[in-house]
Amino acid sequence: MSIALSTSDPAQHAEQLRREMRSIRRELGQDVEDLVENAEQLLDWRYYVRRYPWASVGLAALVGYFVVPSRSLVFPTDSHSLSQLADRIVPVASKPEAKRAGVMAGLISLGTGWLMKAAMGYATQRLGQMLSQMNQPSPQPQSVETHHD
Repeated sequence: MSIALSTSDPAQHAEQLRREMRSIRRELGQDVEDLVENAEQLLDWRYYVRRYPWASVGLAALVGYFVVPSRSLVFPTDSHSLSQLADRIVPVASKPEAKRAGVMAGLISLGTGWLMKAAMGYATQRLGQMLSQMNQPSPQPQSVETHHD
């Protein structure tokens, strides 16, 4: 039966394993911290304003357009003006509530798409980092085979 041992004594080999495990634990802790930080960043609206300033301005203008009420129209109240106005009015069959719901659905769709694009970019970046770390060669300890007689 052959057992692969390090070129040094078992105590040094055990200490080397302990150092590697401490290093791995430290890196894992840092990776978790980075993940939490990046998740918080994805949920922070200031990140998107810094990263996509023109899209943020456009979105703010669009939200402002729908939030600010339209000007009220002032109609004359005399009977002659009212009859002329009534003659020009054409009945409209569409419902404004349905149009409003469509606009809100569009805004929700736009925001969801924007968030998904940012999340996919982050996931792609992290995956690339992990793959590049995996492709780096790690130092292999030299081993010696010992045979028990």
